[in-house]
Amino acid sequence: MDYYIEILSSFMLLFLIMKLSFAEVEGRQARKNHNIKYFMKYAEKYAYQKQTSIILVSALCYMMVSLREIFSTIWLLELLGFVAGGVVANAVAQVSYHYYIHVRFKKDIKEAAELKKEVELAVQEQGEQLMQQSIPNYDTHAITQEYLHDDQHVAIVSVDGGEFISQYQHLPPITYAVELNPAKAEEKLEGRQVKVTSLTSQGKMPFKDEKIDVVINEMCNYDKFEMYRILKPNGYLIIDQVGSENYKEIINMFIPFRVKGKWDKEACQTTLKDIGFDLINGFEDIGHIRFDSLAALLSFVKSISPERVEKYEQFINFYADALIKIKQKGFFELTTHRFLVIARKKNV
Repeated sequence: MDYYIEILSSFMLLFLIMKLSFAEVEGRQARKNHNIKYFMKYAEKYAYQKQTSIILVSALCYMMVSLREIFSTIWLLELLGFVAGGVVANAVAQVSYHYYIHVRFKKDIKEAAELKKEVELAVQEQGEQLMQQSIPNYDTHAITQEYLHDDQHVAIVSVDGGEFISQYQHLPPITYAVELNPAKAEEKLEGRQVKVTSLTSQGKMPFKDEKIDVVINEMCNYDKFEMYRILKPNGYLIIDQVGSENYKEIINMFIPFRVKGKWDKEACQTTLKDIGFDLINGFEDIGHIRFDSLAALLSFVKSISPERVEKYEQFINFYADALIKIKQKGFFELTTHRFLVIARKKNV
């Protein structure tokens, strides 16, 4: 029996050391990443977390070291005692872990509670808040207007219900608006000489081969082969896109996994050159939007994705991190990234 007690004691000591080591590592990592969710758990009273795995591990350990005849009465009794000892060891480790975090990171737990209150207050204070945005180094409408002539067939692809197209001062008589929401676009473009249409049921452009002189794609997905198909020889394709660096500081809230690859002016130009386009020009802008309060940032996020604010508890680590940056630097900054590529279909 002393043999098993010694093994169980060693098991309990090892388990406790591992738990406290993990507590130190995890606590430091949570502090570094402003993970207030982690610290908020330890502001509450300890509650035992049942773990079926500890029973299985304890039973496996006993079977590995047991000197008794398997399935004998004494073997079963010792197995139950060993498992009970493992459960007790786990409970002791859990309690030790909880109160170690509570004492070792007491300041962090207090700060987490304060940050949570400030985030909740900012959620309630949403409204018209000021933000500062850098001025883009290119104007899409001014640049593309130079390529639009009255004797041309023009197609403008967008997903904003005609908003982008409506900002042109003049458009050729034969201009098509290829819209995701044609009904909204027709209402927005009423009175303009623009024919509103949409992609076909197969997701193709609604034009015959080599029908269009200029295609402008504004901030939406596109099929480069479809663009090539519908353009006349020497026709222009103008791509205005959001780059992969855009809003990179908040992208994890919207995409829970890291997207590989880079989407920028150079990458776009390469894809067009590879299928037979000549590159005419390109512009790229990396700027910023600055928020001097968390309420301003929340208002901005709400305009993009309301559920990210309504369910703010799920993203409270991000908002707490932003709040800390505002306190430290006076503002929280989002990166903006967009680019414009102008290409011409070769006359072959």
